[in-house]
Order: sequence, then structure tokens, then C-alpha cells
Amino acid sequence: MATKLFPLFLVFLSSHGFLLDKTQSSSGQSGTQNQYVTASEFYGETKMRQLEDQQLRRYVDNALAMLTSQLEHKFDALDQKLISGENQSVSSQAYESIHQKYTDLERKYTDLERKYKSVNNEFNLIKSQFLSIQNKTSENRNDIHTLKQLGNIKPLQEVQTLQQDLKSVSAQTHSLTVNERARSQDFLALYNITINQKSALSVLNATSREQLMKLRELETNNSKQLLRLEELETNTSKQLVRLEQNHNSTTSGIISKMEAMKKQENKTMSVMQTQINKNSERVAMTAHPSHTATITNTIIKFDDVKFSVGITNLATYKSTGKFTCEQEGLYIISASVMSLTNNAEYFIYLNGNPISDTFIGQHSNTNVHTGAVTVTRKLKLNDQVWLYAIGSWL
Repeated sequence: MATKLFPLFLVFLSSHGFLLDKTQSSSGQSGTQNQYVTASEFYGETKMRQLEDQQLRRYVDNALAMLTSQLEHKFDALDQKLISGENQSVSSQAYESIHQKYTDLERKYTDLERKYKSVNNEFNLIKSQFLSIQNKTSENRNDIHTLKQLGNIKPLQEVQTLQQDLKSVSAQTHSLTVNERARSQDFLALYNITINQKSALSVLNATSREQLMKLRELETNNSKQLLRLEELETNTSKQLVRLEQNHNSTTSGIISKMEAMKKQENKTMSVMQTQINKNSERVAMTAHPSHTATITNTIIKFDDVKFSVGITNLATYKSTGKFTCEQEGLYIISASVMSLTNNAEYFIYLNGNPISDTFIGQHSNTNVHTGAVTVTRKLKLNDQVWLYAIGSWL
């Protein structure tokens, strides 16, 4: 911001008393011709004072115009900065502070205008008084001119009247000087106020720039934080998707494993139940031949059943001599046969295949010998077991 400095000169008007009688006689008597100032001297003094007053008025007008123009420029620049600050998204607190300072400056400017108007009114009043003095001076000049035409001879009373008028003019001139001095003090105070306002504006501009820089840094930091938050949100979303996928796959795998385990368990339970059922199913039988007779190459029939469990086809067994397996499982097959025949022999057949060969023994006379056998086999459903006698023996 360019700063314009202008000099402020204070012109103090002073009035000096002057003797009407510049030369005194030695005898102590004064003549009437020595009690007057010359018209040229009075006119020159009045002319000089008029020129000084005109210069003072012009200088005061120029100074006030320049001061008013500079203040208007300052306030216009301040308005532009305030508008620029508002466009740059100044925070509400900073804006209120600037607005408050602007209001204070506007109030002080209004006070300055009011003081300027008051000074201007007083200056106009002084001007009117000065014009009145000029008029009186013109009248005095005319009177002096008339006196000169009359040969500078007038009664003493008229001279005293002229002296009183001159004293009145001197007093008014002194009053004007005092007023001018007071106005000069007012202008000096106005100048000091202007300097203070200029300093306040400089401080306000510096503060505004600092606040704008801080706001820009804050905006930059907020932008970076928003970017970080967006990146964190993206990463979190990806992790949540991965966790959900892993959870779904894990859940699916657990469910599949649980279903497989459940199926295996059901299968195991079924097998165990079947095995339990099978184990709980008992099959047993004790049987003897109902009569003795000579047999020759035939199936030995045990048609006298003494005890049986879990067998439903006993009639078929009794008639054919073949045991048919109705329940699959492990069986103990035991046979004991007595014979009087030497070297009697019999087989145990399973589905037509011999699984054991038993000799009763060699003996003589009528002694009875016994041939016993025990085998263990796992029989399937509908397997058939029987005893077969080889040869002919009793």
C-alpha cells in the first residue's frame, strides 16, 4: 500500500499593537497630525493580512481535500480487502472481527467528517467576520481618504472614534488569530488522528493477511485430512470386503465340513446301529438225529432240534439237513458224531465246498467212537452249511 505524506504547515496570525503617534514632541504636547497612521501603512498591513488569510484558507482547503481523498481511498481499499476476504471464505469469527474494526473506522471517519464540518462552519464564521472587518477597513480607508482630502484636520473626537475603531479592528484581528490558532490545533489533532488511523489500518491489513494465511493453511490441512480420511475409508472398505469374503468362505467351509461331519457321523451311527442291531440279533441252534441207521454218502440230518434262536426256517432245515443263513454274521459251527464203523468220515460243506474233514477213528469190536469238529466262519445272507457222510457207516 503506497503511503502519501503531505506537509501540514501551521500559520499563526498575530496581531501587533502599534502606536498612533509614532513621533512625540519634546514639549509633551502632541499635535493632531501625529495621532494618525498613514493610509498607505494601514492599507499595506490590511492587504498583507488579507493575503495571509487567503493563503491560509487555500492551504486549509487543499489539506482537507487531500485528507478527505486519502481517507476515501483508504476506506475503498479496505472495502475491497473486506470483499476479497469474504470471497476467500474467511471464517465467521475473523469476518466479525474485521467487520467490527471496519465499523469503528467508519464511526471514526464519521466523527472526522463531523469535526471537519464543524471546523468548516467555524471557518465560514471567521470568513464572514473577516469580511466584516474588511468592510470596516474599507470604511476606515474611506474615512482616511476623506481626512487626507480635508488636510488631516478633524476634531479630536473623530480621531478618538477612529482610534476606537482601530482598537476594535485590532481586537477582532487578535480574536481571529486566536481562533486560527485553535483551528490549527484542531487540524493538528485531526492530522494525528489520521496518522493513528493509518497505523490502525496498517495493523489491520497485517492481521488480515496473517488470518488469510492461517485460513489457507487450515484449508490445506483440511484437504489433506479429507484425502487421508477418504484413503482410510477406501482401505477400510477393502478390508471389510476381504473380511466378509473370508468370513463367507470360512463359514461356507465350516458349514461344508459340518455337513460332511454330520453325514459321516450319521453314516457311522447307522453303521454302529446296524452293527449293534446285528450284534443284538442272536442265532443259535442245538440239534440231534432223531434215529440211528446206516448212512451212505448222504447229508446227515439233525431233525431233532433241541434249541433254536433267530431261525425261522427250521422245517426246511429238518427236512433237508441244510442250514440256511438268515442273518449275516460270525458263526461257530460245531459237530460231534458217534459211529461204530472203523474210520468213519464226514465233511462240513459251505455252499457245496468242504471246509472241514473229520475222521471218527479206528476201532474194533463194538466200541463206539466220537469224531468232533468246530470251525468258525463269517456267513453271508443265504449261505448254506451242512454235514456230509462219506462212504457207508453206522
